[in-house]
Amino acid sequence: MKKIMRGIGLTIALFVMCGYALNSLADEHGKKGDKQEILAEMWVMVPKEGQMEQLEQAIREHSKFRQSKQDSRKWNIYSPVLGHKLDRIAVRATGFTWQDMDGYRDWAEKQGINKHWMETASQYVDHYHHYLSVIDHENSHWGSDVKYNYVGVTSYVPKVGHWGDIEKDKKALADAAKAEKWPYHWAFASQVGGRGDLTLAVPYQNWAAMAPPEQKFSQVLAKNLGNEEKAKELMKNWASHFEEISYNIWALRNDLMQ
Repeated sequence: MKKIMRGIGLTIALFVMCGYALNSLADEHGKKGDKQEILAEMWVMVPKEGQMEQLEQAIREHSKFRQSKQDSRKWNIYSPVLGHKLDRIAVRATGFTWQDMDGYRDWAEKQGINKHWMETASQYVDHYHHYLSVIDHENSHWGSDVKYNYVGVTSYVPKVGHWGDIEKDKKALADAAKAEKWPYHWAFASQVGGRGDLTLAVPYQNWAAMAPPEQKFSQVLAKNLGNEEKAKELMKNWASHFEEISYNIWALRNDLMQ
């Protein structure tokens, strides 16, 4: 429960990307109507044994190639810093719509983007993971001017049938953080497909910025709701919606994006 109470800017843990099972996604589309969704796309690459260095060099080369072709997407590159699966690289971009996906695919084909990747980096990759997420701008607080070197990512696996309550409680938590000027940035996103993860991402400039704040989020929430017991109940309800909650920190790899 301690970790959970450090999130929204630590809302349910210090913060990457994601969560709709396909049936939940259909429900959400129905609720949002014609509201245009903003997506994020992420590729996770696991190198062949002993070939991380070669993959990193190939990614540098490929990044320069994409830039020379005036890539319309800004791809950020990350590496995990916690856990036992550190031999992987994540490449992520956001800020586009479902309709943009078709045009970007056609551009990549015309400019030989995929061909260049196959010729430079593919030989070093053991396997890939591919994700699409829908960004929840309404309940996020992450401006275009945010600068960071690390991102803390909390991943939640929702229980079946809990999406309605998750959306309600998420809004209550986000509204409280915004109203009380919680001094962090954060972003919620929901994964398209897969096991249906919800993610909460929080950016940090350095390790020192990850230290717990003097004022806990539970105190901020209690102030906003006007009642400590109401705050405890909301936090308890939030935690009850998920089968599993996990956390990792990802380092921004500026050295691979030059």
